[in-house]
Amino acid sequence: MGRLARLVVFGVPFYAFATVLADSFINWESPHVHPLDLTPDRSRLLAVNTADNRLEVFDVGSGLPVHVGSIPVGLDPVSVRARTSREAWVVNHVSDSVSIVDLTAMNVVKTLATKHEPADVVFAGAPERAFVSCSQVNEVLVFDPVNLATAPVAIPIEGEDPRAMAVSPDGTRVFVAIFESGNRSTILAGAHAPGFFPPDAVGDLLGPYGGVNPPPNRGADFDPPRNQANPPPPPVGLIVRQTGAGRWMDDNGGDWSDLVSGANASRSGRPTGWELFDHDVAILDAATLGVGYVRHLMNLCMALAVNPATGEIAVVGTDATNEVRFEPNLNGRFLRVEIALAAPGAAGVPAIVDLNPHLTYESASVPPAVRALSLGDPRGIVWNAAGTRGYVAGMGSSNVVVVDAQGRRAGLAPTIVVGAGPTGVVLDEPRRRLFVLDRFDAAISVVDTALETEIARIPFFDPTPALIRAGRPHLYDTHATSGLGHVACASCHADARVDRLAWDLGNPAAEMIITSATPSSGRDPAPTGIR
Repeated sequence: MGRLARLVVFGVPFYAFATVLADSFINWESPHVHPLDLTPDRSRLLAVNTADNRLEVFDVGSGLPVHVGSIPVGLDPVSVRARTSREAWVVNHVSDSVSIVDLTAMNVVKTLATKHEPADVVFAGAPERAFVSCSQVNEVLVFDPVNLATAPVAIPIEGEDPRAMAVSPDGTRVFVAIFESGNRSTILAGAHAPGFFPPDAVGDLLGPYGGVNPPPNRGADFDPPRNQANPPPPPVGLIVRQTGAGRWMDDNGGDWSDLVSGANASRSGRPTGWELFDHDVAILDAATLGVGYVRHLMNLCMALAVNPATGEIAVVGTDATNEVRFEPNLNGRFLRVEIALAAPGAAGVPAIVDLNPHLTYESASVPPAVRALSLGDPRGIVWNAAGTRGYVAGMGSSNVVVVDAQGRRAGLAPTIVVGAGPTGVVLDEPRRRLFVLDRFDAAISVVDTALETEIARIPFFDPTPALIRAGRPHLYDTHATSGLGHVACASCHADARVDRLAWDLGNPAAEMIITSATPSSGRDPAPTGIR
């Protein structure tokens, strides 16, 4: 019989009835958010098995994971948190639910309905409450664990796709990373006839180029130079980005602030004083449920953790340079992999550090040995108790890097190589163990933190078809598919979706491509683009 299946097409989820056989496999490519956890007594390691809709339980008393059970939960579990040493909460992304698991009886004792696409859960406040991020509806639900029959309180989040969560050291605040937070870039319309909306701002005589469209990107010229064999290029839109000083600039130093937010903002279809949210982290008061925001960190906020010593929020993710025009200038170096350190509620500018300091970005390719040093698609971070060492997992680069309290690389070697697709990291400091969930390998990597070397890799059952396993590296693998080792297709198409940014991937130096209409269309051939 048919069942309701959630599909994703060009990054847009929708629902459709599909006839599905009982033994078939449907892959939604749901994102891991906090897929690994350790019980408070450090006796058990908990790992979500997203492909098999289960929670895998390991005994780690010996220092190495020993599988002791597999518990069915909801569809596509993406996060797990141990509330106590006997109780764990598992967040099921597709079935819109949270499974509460009894780790003694090894079964689900309660299922909580949530709003669309829950992503993570944490516990905070006095009395304690459970906070669940719901990424599709941009809300956080607050449950009372003592009285689960009570309807949760919904807290709206001003941002797109809230996912990863963390709690302040004193338990009074909850931090929520907004995955698709934006990066203060916007597009100005071009090539419109009078009377259309939005107005033709690029062609406006008040612009920095006096209405020239396309505007140059290197002084008065183009880089790469225009192919003189081509006809004059058509007018285009233009991406601008707001600086730390609040000015809206293009990649050539042109200042468009007057037409974006200034006195003449109406000429670009905006009100005077127009602004973008660019909320990267929501800060929730666990008592009052009030919300504040940390801004201007990066575009895709993938994971976060709180430094237990300083209380700083550490966010890892990527920031795109989409304001830079033309594919030859962006090829292989269109974003940066970063860690941002922000003190919640404190004045000042957050510290943002490039997690690939060995890259200069002057060229699109480096030797393979240098490429292997890169970190790509960071999906997990954890701190030691002193806050002096952090461990960041790169899902795209299949490695872990060690950073100091300032976010600088501080490992014995540039990287720690683990299994394919690491997403979750858990530190068992007394035993000198770092556990890493390798999603693509369906395994747990065990790292000796004194040696900073993987000493074991423990597989678990994975029903993912071989075709999907073979295809994933082409989407995510930053070392195999990029010249600098830090980007892949998934850098823009994160989790097989989109980054919600505008890009200009033209090439002024390329040849014009002429395509002909199909014979049945009756239309004349027309030039359609460049290559």
